[in-house]
Amino acid sequence: MILYILININLLNVKATSANFYEAEYIDGIYMNKYQYKTKTIYYQKARFFRKSDTNEFAYCIEPFNFFNESSTYNSIITPTSLNKEQIDRITKIAYYGYGYKNHTDNKWYAITQLMIWECADKEGEYYFTDSLNGKRINIFNDEINEINNLINEHNKIPAFEKNNYDIIENQELEIIDKNNIIKQYIPNNNDIKIEENKVIISNLKEGKYNFSFKKEYKNYNKPLIFFNSNTSQDLLITGDLETNKIDININVYKTSLNIIKIDNDTESIIPQGEAKLDGAIYNILDENKNIIEKLTIENNQATISNLKFGKYYIEEEKAGIGYNKDQNIYEINISKENTNIDLYLKNKVIEKKIIIEKKYGETNNMLNEQDIIFNIYNNNNEKIKSIKTNELGLAEITLPYGKYIIEQINTTNGYTKIEPFEINVEDNNEELIELKDYKIKVPNTHTNSTFYILIKYLLNIFQ
Repeated sequence: MILYILININLLNVKATSANFYEAEYIDGIYMNKYQYKTKTIYYQKARFFRKSDTNEFAYCIEPFNFFNESSTYNSIITPTSLNKEQIDRITKIAYYGYGYKNHTDNKWYAITQLMIWECADKEGEYYFTDSLNGKRINIFNDEINEINNLINEHNKIPAFEKNNYDIIENQELEIIDKNNIIKQYIPNNNDIKIEENKVIISNLKEGKYNFSFKKEYKNYNKPLIFFNSNTSQDLLITGDLETNKIDININVYKTSLNIIKIDNDTESIIPQGEAKLDGAIYNILDENKNIIEKLTIENNQATISNLKFGKYYIEEEKAGIGYNKDQNIYEINISKENTNIDLYLKNKVIEKKIIIEKKYGETNNMLNEQDIIFNIYNNNNEKIKSIKTNELGLAEITLPYGKYIIEQINTTNGYTKIEPFEINVEDNNEELIELKDYKIKVPNTHTNSTFYILIKYLLNIFQ
């Protein structure tokens, strides 16, 4: 306010450095008394205007027990030495909301305003209206005085936000409540800001720092309020506009992201095992109350959600990718301005099966363990992935991840058959035992064959 007054006073001082005032017209029917405690003196008068000589602007006395000297010359000042900061603040508001404010045009408002200024300017006195010159005390303007006081009280109320600095994320709608319910009287410095009743609504902000202000201007007179000082007369005041009420809010806008990267538990690689797929897994994003707010599906080994609001979240897998076991863990994360972007590496254990081949050979009722028999394992693309060999117990084993495989027997005990290649399908984690048996190769009956040959030859000779 002081800066505002200083600027306007400087502008005025370019034109004039001094001023004169005079006692002007009386106000019919209104009488005022001033009682000074220190001297026990009563000063009584009929209400009348003070006016500036060259412009005829009305003025108010701010030193009720100093005499007015019409021949005195006044200089404009920023801060009258007779008043403290609180007095200056209240007196300027009394002057603004008193005579001349909106419908306060009746001359009675000038007398009421002057009396209220005296009451604030000098507490060592008592000021009241009388029914005649130095007559009986009367209280005839209580409603008007209350009206001015109410206007001042409303002026002193500013929007009451919970705070003036906010941290939000991109595109988050920020709703700020004004507890004093007066924000609708203010004008924001940005047309995109919405004011609805007692709420300020700001949305669609991108990453960065923002300052928004809200102003309420007081332009009833379109001129500055000016104090005038004289060493030989009482100080005066000409009313004018008050300083603009302004409130600021600062907003820091952040980008946030949660990026889930899917990897195999055993290999810690984004490459799935066997015919399993890491893609296709579905994750639920839950808020701190365990309510699902988003579902993410893994594609190309990852899924991302942007601009989660600051707070605590939980991540749980709803469905694993084909060929993988569902992750039973629930993961907790915290999004904050110190932790805006989170990469979460989540693992799945592939479905795998332990295959045990039990290899025997011999006769049906007398089977023996077949050692050193080699089996090749081929994947669904007919690529050999491993060879296994039976031990002294005729056992060979391998653990295979999800998918289809061909098992081929490569060798056998001399004189015994081999098993034809066969397919197995790994779809669960249950161990599987495969029993295989090689039987003795049957030798042709050579005796029977010779007799048959001789018979055929004999019959041919007869027919010839």
